[in-house]
Amino acid sequence: MSIYFRSLFFVFIILAIGCSSDGEPQGSEDGFAYRDGIDFHSLPQPIATEDPSKIELVEAFWYGCIHCYNFEPYLKEYAAELPEYVDLVKVPVAWNDYAELHAKIYYAAEVLGITDEIHDEVFSAMNRDKKTLANEQAVLNLIEDLGQNRTAFQRAFNSFGVGAQISQSKARITAAGVRGTPELIVNGKYRVGSSAGSQQRMLEVANALIERERELLSSQQ
Repeated sequence: MSIYFRSLFFVFIILAIGCSSDGEPQGSEDGFAYRDGIDFHSLPQPIATEDPSKIELVEAFWYGCIHCYNFEPYLKEYAAELPEYVDLVKVPVAWNDYAELHAKIYYAAEVLGITDEIHDEVFSAMNRDKKTLANEQAVLNLIEDLGQNRTAFQRAFNSFGVGAQISQSKARITAAGVRGTPELIVNGKYRVGSSAGSQQRMLEVANALIERERELLSSQQ
């Protein structure tokens, strides 16, 4: 797989290069190319995945996060080349009332089947156009501006199903120990975040962990 990712933060590049003289990770004692506790973090207790027959890759994100906004095109490019045995799942964080408001946008869009139509637009509205989307009315105004049915979206936005999804999101994010956004959770076992050194290396580390999980599953069959 050959994909070029642009680093967003110069300081992260410096940290990555500082790991060894040639800028590559020195690896762990078992020969794995990336180091637990630095490049990724093993979860104290594995968390359940949605489809145990596949290797799950979770993106924890927030629509109002500029780093998530910048990460999204690279993740989309990476996801386009993922094999069938990998299941990409997006989980919006709901750490507080403000983030929860935006998490509800994602889940309401899923209910209505319009995620592809509005996902990038919501990111752009908050990060490029500087819309705060601070309350439900502001959210509904945006949805209407995007050509979607305001009434149907409001119904889904306030539905029991979306509320249940928010509860599940909170539980998953807490169990994984997510500390910022964007972060990646690999197969309910590993968390990959900014300590990997850059957004490019986040995806590189996640990909290596996915392959390690695939080899493990193959050996058990």
